[in-house]
Formats: sequence, C-alpha cells, structure tokens
Amino acid sequence: MSQTIVGLFDSVADAELAKNTLVTEGFSARDIMVSAHSDDIARATGTTVDEREGGFMRGVENFFENLFGASDADSAGHYSEAVRRGGAVVTVNVDDDARVDTVRSALAELGAVNVEERVSAWRQSGYTGYEKNARPYTADQVAQERARVIPVVKEDLEVGKRQVDLGVVRVVSRVVEQPVSERVSLREEHATIERRPVDRPASQADIAGLRDETITIQETAEKAVVSKTARVVEEVVVGKTASTETRQVSDTVRNTVVDVQRAGTAGGAATTDHAADYKRDYQARYGAIGGNYSDYEPAYRYGASIASDARYQGRTWSAIETSARRDWEAQNRGTNWDRFKAAVQYGWERATSRI
Repeated sequence: MSQTIVGLFDSVADAELAKNTLVTEGFSARDIMVSAHSDDIARATGTTVDEREGGFMRGVENFFENLFGASDADSAGHYSEAVRRGGAVVTVNVDDDARVDTVRSALAELGAVNVEERVSAWRQSGYTGYEKNARPYTADQVAQERARVIPVVKEDLEVGKRQVDLGVVRVVSRVVEQPVSERVSLREEHATIERRPVDRPASQADIAGLRDETITIQETAEKAVVSKTARVVEEVVVGKTASTETRQVSDTVRNTVVDVQRAGTAGGAATTDHAADYKRDYQARYGAIGGNYSDYEPAYRYGASIASDARYQGRTWSAIETSARRDWEAQNRGTNWDRFKAAVQYGWERATSRI
C-alpha cells in the first residue's frame, strides 16, 4: 500500500539535502517532492511566483488539503503555515511498507522539525491557526523566523523564611471560692442559784450576817470569730522563649540546555542529528536494565554538543572526560555521572565520527 511520509525542514537547502540523500539511498526522485517558500522557488526557477495564476499560497493550500484530506484540516493548515513562514516540506511516496521506517528515520536524522513543537512555539506569539489566502512572509520576515531566539532559562533555588502563626497562649487568673469547715470548742460560764431548805438554830455568825448584801457573778460565753489571712503560695511567670532549628531544604531546579549541531564545512561530512543511532545504542547498552530512552537522550545530545566545543577539539575522550563531567554535573545537579557517562561518550564519538 502506498504511503506518503512528510518531513518539515527550516530551509529549502535542508529539504533538498534530505531529498538527495534519499535518492542516494535508492529512492526514486519522482517519488520525492519539495514544497518551499515562494522566494526559494523564485530563486531556483527564475520566475516571479506572485505572477502565477491563483497565487503561490493558494497552490500550497491545495497541495496539503489534497495530501491530508478533509478529515485532517489542522495538519494541512500547519504545514501550509510552515511553508508560508519560509520552511520547506519534503513529501516521499513509499510503495513498500518495509521502507516506511527507513524514510522516517532518515528524515529525522537529517534534521526534520517536530511540527507539533513548532506550532506550540508559534502559538506563544499569537498564532491561532492557518488563515486562508495568507500572503507568504517577506524575505526579512523569513530571516527573522529562521533566526528564532531560544531563551536559555535557569532556575535558582531561593530559600527564605516567613513567620507562621502557631496560635495564642492566654494566661487567665480568676478568683474561685472554696468552702472550708473547721471545728472549734466554745466555752460558756453561767451563774447557778441553788436553794436548800434548812432547819437549824441561827448561830452568832448567822446573826452577824444579817445585812444587805449583793453578790455579782459574771457570766461569760465564747463566740466563734472568723478571720482570713492571705499568703502567696505560687508565682506564675508569663513570657516567651525562642528556639532555632536548622532544616535541610531540597528541591529541583531546571536549566535550558541548547544542543548545537553544526553542518560540516567543505572539508568534512555534515554533522546531523543521530537520534536513530542513539536509540539503537540505548537498546543495546541499557535496554536490558530497564528505564526509558528519554532518561538517557539528554546525555547522548550533551556528548554531541561538546564535540563542537573548541576546548575539546582534537583531544581524546580520556583527556576531556574530567572537564566534560564537571560541565555535565553543573548543568544536571543531582545526577549520577557514572550512570550516563557511556551515553555521553557515545554521543561525543558519534558526532566526531569516531564510530
């Protein structure tokens, strides 16, 4: 069954390189088409694209609408927008199902752009979808689009302190009454009068005692008297104490790592994205121990990026490993170098054509 594989590139030069590479690998040039920006076509054909009937972008719209069909209008619009902004699209018709993956891998290694990621970047600057009959970018706009700025973001961990309300402690004093009972003995003194009948002769003493006389007897009684005395039996001292505790605060910070792949000069082969090679090496080296390729991909790409670093030019791996490790650990704090070292070395060796 015939299938069409589509790859988006940033320039017609990249797209033509991909086409020529596929032809070299045995694909027919008749099955490969490059759709590029009007200025690129004008330079290649010597014609004025805007003078064509219906306009350049109308033809681009029709091409992708026919390619994707009415059921996938969004994809047709995104690829049309890519060409409008100066991109170039390579379409490859493949009759042999066994060669579909070969074409996909080749386009990826030759620098094909992830369309969804590119559309996401456009949306950040206001893109809401392809507008029919939109005019192509001017040469200046295309140059600005191709010189996209990649912000390099680094997060720093800032640890501060804030006061947290732990509640209020209130010390309240109040008077309470408590019944107290004590036993006390009270003494009373009363006069006693006793009359006794007597019948005897009066003596001289009795006769001498005949006179007026008053005898006074004091009666007394004790009453309970209650008095209270106050004594301080305890003191409650109200204040605050402060304590200091040292805690270890841990988090993760992110850095933007930009990998640069440089095209080769006239004196050497072009450096390309070796994603397929990285995946094959991952399967052979790490596949049996588990994990995901996405964990190791940054290590492969870091190794490829340092291949273009002037500090490491013309040196062996053993000579650069210490510096490469220091830079890696600075960019990827908390990672285990020994776990990723082999992937970094492979990326470096692949980019420097040592393997």
